[in-house]
Order: sequence, then structure tokens, then C-alpha cells
Amino acid sequence: MEFWKGKAKKEEEKAAHAMIELRKKNAEYETITVEFETSQSERQELRRKIRYLENMLQSCQQQLDTLLNALEEKNDQHDRDTRTYERALQEKEMQLGFLINEIRKAAMQVVQLSNEAEALSCQFPPSQRSSISEFLERVKKQGNVARKFV
Repeated sequence: MEFWKGKAKKEEEKAAHAMIELRKKNAEYETITVEFETSQSERQELRRKIRYLENMLQSCQQQLDTLLNALEEKNDQHDRDTRTYERALQEKEMQLGFLINEIRKAAMQVVQLSNEAEALSCQFPPSQRSSISEFLERVKKQGNVARKFV
């Protein structure tokens, strides 16, 4: 009997030791299960965040495309406006050139008239020069001004 008691006690100790090991393994299993569930939750949260960021990125991409299209349209309009202004400027320059030439022609005529007036002033007798000389002096002054444009 003593033998069986010793054997039973050993078996009991083995069973207690196995039970302790089983409880340790069970605790490890529960810890790993909790970690796995936490990991799964974190993965799901990360997937949700990734979808959110992808949607944000797509929205930003669409906004950029819209802005780029608007910028291209404004750029095209600016180019059209610039060409229109350049043509208008060329027309104004041509008109200005024409007017300058007309002014030069008129100035040359005034200079010519001034020269003729000076020649005429010498042909009048001194008694008649006073009334005509005022007019001729004004013509000379205009001629001097006109010489600056010739």
C-alpha cells in the first residue's frame, strides 16, 4: 500500500505539475489570442485609414486636375489677349508713324513758308514792312519751331 500511496503521490505531483503547465500554456494562449485580436483590430483600423487616405488623395488629385485645367484655360486666354494687344499696338504704331510723317511734312512746309516769308520781307519797302513784318515774324517763329521736327 505504501508503494501505491507513493506512486499515487507521484502521479498527483505529475498531474499538479501538468496542471500548472497547462494553466501557463492557457495563459499564454489567452495572451496571444488577445494580442491577435488587438492586432486584427489594428489592421482593420489601418485598412480604414488607408481607404480614407486613398479617398483624400483621389479628391486632391481631382482638385489638382480641375485647377490645372482652369490654369491652362487662363493661360490660353492670356495668350489670346496678348496677341490681340500686340496687334492693336502694331496698328497704333503704324498710325503713330503715319502721323509723325504727316507732322514732318507739315513742318517742312512751315519751314519752307518761313524761308519764303523772310525772302518776301526783304522785297517790301520800309514803309510797308511794319504791318507785314509782324506777320512775317510770327511765320519765322513758327518756322523755328517747325525746324525741330524736320
